[in-house]
Amino acid sequence: MATGIANRQGVVMSRLLGVGACQMDVVTGDLKANLANLKAQIKLIKLYSPWVKLIVAPELCFYGVSDFRKTAEQIPGPVTDVCSDIARQFGVYLVAGSLFEEDGSDYFNTAVIFDDSGDIVSRYRKMYPWRPHEKVTSGSNTLVFDIPDIGKVGVCICYDLWFPELIRDLVFKGAEIIVIPTLSGTQDRRQEAVLSQAAAIQNQCYVVSVNGVGGGGKGESLIVGPEGIVVQQAGHLKENLIAMIDLDHVQQVRDHGVAGVSRPLASFFHEQHRFDYQTQSFEKSPMLDRNLLVK
Repeated sequence: MATGIANRQGVVMSRLLGVGACQMDVVTGDLKANLANLKAQIKLIKLYSPWVKLIVAPELCFYGVSDFRKTAEQIPGPVTDVCSDIARQFGVYLVAGSLFEEDGSDYFNTAVIFDDSGDIVSRYRKMYPWRPHEKVTSGSNTLVFDIPDIGKVGVCICYDLWFPELIRDLVFKGAEIIVIPTLSGTQDRRQEAVLSQAAAIQNQCYVVSVNGVGGGGKGESLIVGPEGIVVQQAGHLKENLIAMIDLDHVQQVRDHGVAGVSRPLASFFHEQHRFDYQTQSFEKSPMLDRNLLVK
């Protein structure tokens, strides 16, 4: 749902975006059940809040934690065909969690994005797999996609959140909201919530972290506003988070400051510093000799 585009030379109109975070049940190894669960929760979101335009599902929501060599498929493929039908049926932009993608001899953890006609907008391959446990190939490109007449959405996956350079690159490319399909069942989920708030504050943007329940996930999904304030947060059961967010609020906070004071994103662009790690190879870092970073 949109009420217009901000016109900074004239009248500024709100750019409203209905967002649904689908904290769904994930049954390990049961594709049929998980596709049914995803569709059922999206149906419920649209029943109660027909104005929702963007829906995000959890990471690896189709199989849960699984052997990627056995569950991977090419894109497009059977799973993305079903997701395409779901996006078209309910008229939503769908970030369909992620799935293991097979591309030649490589395997990736990939999020596929569909528009409200069911067409694939793009795909994002996770750049920071959770080593050493996640043995897929890392992606090499960040992704921002556009919802016409509303705004730009950046996508990353789970552990990517821990790397502020990646989030900053999405914002550099115009992202006003960052969506993060997640599969987190470890004790550091609490830290991920803090990181979500920190990313929102540092970049004055919305952050939507969507975790699964079961299949390796423990829930606690959350939607964070551009001043780091938690808009909504889920518990440990199946749940939908639904929020109407105003992307013009992002611009207001960037213009006038977090809590009306600090403008870190503006300072980042004003000063234009370049740090050693941005211009030199990682092999030149003394950290490699002092830690287990290469293992």
